[in-house]
Amino acid sequence: MGTRYNKDYIDRHQKIVSKLIEMVAENDCACLPVSKLATEVGMDQRTVRTHLKIIEIHHGGVFVDGDDREFCTKEGVASLVKRLKLEKEAL
Repeated sequence: MGTRYNKDYIDRHQKIVSKLIEMVAENDCACLPVSKLATEVGMDQRTVRTHLKIIEIHHGGVFVDGDDREFCTKEGVASLVKRLKLEKEAL
């Protein structure tokens, strides 16, 4: 029974990670609302938030508000910084 639970947990985590990466790339944004990600993966926000906390622990992103409603990925923030530098240079 423990093995099946572990596999389900890993599968859910991978689904969340994959969708997070996809949504950040598609929308060209640094941060996403947890509610939007939860809707996309078909899971409740509490489950998604828990998996995002694991990602945060492993330095893959960070929550930007005290209520953990908005999550920013490391890649998304790096892209945003790059765009801001380019815009600053263009001025």
